Amino acid sequence: MLKSTKLRLGAIYLSLFVLGLGLRWYGIAGKPFWMDEVTTIRRASLGLGPMVRDSLLFHQLPLYFIITSWTRPLGFSEFDVRLPAMVFGALACALGFGVARRLGGLWAGWAAGLLLALSPAMVQYGQEARSYTLLICGILVGLWGLLALADDPPAAARPMFQRDACAAWAAYVLGTAAALNTLSDALFWFAAANLGAIAMLWRGPPGLRWNWLIAQLVIVVLSAPWFIAIKILGQRGALGGLDWVPPLDLAHLWWSFASTYALRVTSLITLRIFAPGLPGIGLLAAALALAGAWSLRRRPSVLAALAGAILVLPLGLIAISLVVAPVLMPRYLLWSAAPFFVCAGLGVTVLPARLQPAAVALLAVLLAINLRPYYSDETKPLWNVAGAKLHAQLHPGDLVLTNDPQAIGMMNLYLARSGTPITPSQWTMSLAQAMAWRASGHRVWAVQGRVGQADHENRAQFLQRIAPLGTPDVREPVGLDILMLGFG
Repeated sequence: MLKSTKLRLGAIYLSLFVLGLGLRWYGIAGKPFWMDEVTTIRRASLGLGPMVRDSLLFHQLPLYFIITSWTRPLGFSEFDVRLPAMVFGALACALGFGVARRLGGLWAGWAAGLLLALSPAMVQYGQEARSYTLLICGILVGLWGLLALADDPPAAARPMFQRDACAAWAAYVLGTAAALNTLSDALFWFAAANLGAIAMLWRGPPGLRWNWLIAQLVIVVLSAPWFIAIKILGQRGALGGLDWVPPLDLAHLWWSFASTYALRVTSLITLRIFAPGLPGIGLLAAALALAGAWSLRRRPSVLAALAGAILVLPLGLIAISLVVAPVLMPRYLLWSAAPFFVCAGLGVTVLPARLQPAAVALLAVLLAINLRPYYSDETKPLWNVAGAKLHAQLHPGDLVLTNDPQAIGMMNLYLARSGTPITPSQWTMSLAQAMAWRASGHRVWAVQGRVGQADHENRAQFLQRIAPLGTPDVREPVGLDILMLGFG
């Protein structure tokens, strides 16, 4: 490759990384924390040993929390704790360009990179202090390797350390191992890669099968220890900690798929889908993906590998949800959006070459219009606002009644910054105590809201339970998911 061509490609990779970084940096402190991010903050503040033990106890792999702990000297502001997710999310945009470019050329790469950069879900999780963007990076590296192997089986059948095979094998093995060491959700990627490789192995020379077996053994050796540790140290069974997932129905299914593939902004914790920034954008993405699949019709091994990467995760989660227990959630489905957007990027290749630059430019404009409302949509409960409002009205002797201690914890996360947290003596979950408090002439504040998916007592149930307190003289909704009531 000529030096000038390498420089141009490097500039494109950097441009997509910077674009992705800027879109995730913008407004990153404007979205409040929610319960899962508080878990990241708490765990990242532990020492290495306790951090690892706590992760394994709750069936989570420690890699991302270790990385997040490196930001501890910066502090635990919204920017600081979300910095790793932001960087990995931006890196995924450049990686998506590389995967699609290898299959469909420059403009396919640009389209895939822009879809990853401007997808509301990808931006949302790039502003989320969790491991999902790190997982996507690992899978995109592994996907690049898998598709390179599928595209050239004779080269893949040669000794793995030969120059024309080494990069692809290394990318597949190391990317897959990195994903498996990030989140157990990557087990579906491991299954998808093996299923997608069947066409390649069936048609390929015998040496390819031997290389494939070696690669799988290396991946298992690199990733199995953590899964064994979870099995030994985890507090519950294989689906431990997932009893909060809502039952699978059409509304839940659409919420999950709209966020992941249809480029819609959704709430992280409720089945809420916001108005589209651009109506029909999801249909455009689907049409591009179908066109991308069509463009690979003469490369069956590549098509099978890419289709497996897209389809195995959603089909697997739906099957488990129907047969065993609900597990389908947008964030568990998220990594399959990366190969989906790669396939959609390939869709521009069905156009004549002279039209592809204009098509990609138009796509960028449409995606930007669609993304714009995300920054103002209330995708998480406003516990920062609720804490400030309650503190402004809370007088000495007042008591706070809540249905979930996590609500106090969420408000205190912000109130502690000004040294004014709600103390244990100032709040209760006991209605009897609240009634006695009001009867003694003191004011009671009732606070109900969502902190996570596990809504053990919804608003209607909470209001019915506290009805003996009488009619509130203050009723103040805080955003979409929080309600404050004042009595007395």
